[in-house]
Amino acid sequence: MRDDTAPQIGPYDVERSALALDGERLQALLTRIGAPTETLPPATPDDGWRVLAEAPTGEGSLLLGHPADPARSLWHLAHVSGTEPARVTVQPDPQPLRRSVAERRAGLAIRWPAITRELLDVDALAVDIVNEGAERWFPDDDSFYATASLVPAGGSSGGGFFFAWASGQDRPLPLDPGDYLRVHARIDSSQWRDAQPGPYLIHAFTPTLRLTTAEPLRIELTPELIAAHRPSPHRAPPPAGHERQATEDRLRILHAYRAARDRFPELVDAIRDARDDQAALARIAELLHITDDAAQAVYNLQLRRLRIGPQDLLAIETEALEQRLRDLA
Repeated sequence: MRDDTAPQIGPYDVERSALALDGERLQALLTRIGAPTETLPPATPDDGWRVLAEAPTGEGSLLLGHPADPARSLWHLAHVSGTEPARVTVQPDPQPLRRSVAERRAGLAIRWPAITRELLDVDALAVDIVNEGAERWFPDDDSFYATASLVPAGGSSGGGFFFAWASGQDRPLPLDPGDYLRVHARIDSSQWRDAQPGPYLIHAFTPTLRLTTAEPLRIELTPELIAAHRPSPHRAPPPAGHERQATEDRLRILHAYRAARDRFPELVDAIRDARDDQAALARIAELLHITDDAAQAVYNLQLRRLRIGPQDLLAIETEALEQRLRDLA
């Protein structure tokens, strides 16, 4: 489970004790954990690496770090994923060491406003991020993005949130005690696929600060409401119990995106003179060592998805899905 009291580097919870270690040479560390070393970018720092976080699923997912400045306020990160063979991805830009989620959200709460509770419009769900504390709250490079989850009445919302990231996220300003910011809470369209008529609960969640509504909304899903929101099937619906496979598939695509970002100049050179789309796809798959469907996803990638900035959305979504796999284990 996630530790809200752990410090973070970028969006990742890390072991506090690991930050103070001297570290070791990256090639020695990778050899020790059974990961390849031949594909490291040329400018990758060599000494001072350590394991910052380890997934408890036994699937070989590790976060490695190297301090990028004497104060250890910025860190180079590398991800080791999979086991046969392991894949190593080095992030191109250092990420800031941040206070824990618990510290950054201190005083904040998430509430359903009265208008949302009264109208119960699933297409216009809103939540208020409220400063309930006694002191002014200041943001720390966090975006406010809310997602909503449909849960059958009597079911559990634990870990059942869907992470459908939008291009526009609300950048919060300081909040005085009693102030609030209202944001849209989106229900991902995939949640309607398996919905059945009957009573449901709607929970809302903010992934960056992990705020969850204390009380759910209660709604009766009618056949008409479900039909209006259920996505048109472009392929056969997945079988029951597919969530883990769907999460793993999405993670595979995200890893391909991040590999493309790390090697973007090489990627452009590889496809520039390709004779057609199929040749370009083959070159992408060969360069990044990814599957054909992942190569297609990279080929269709919008450039804005490669931006890191204050919030690395690829890293945030990856971390959220990796946590979901841990919850499903």
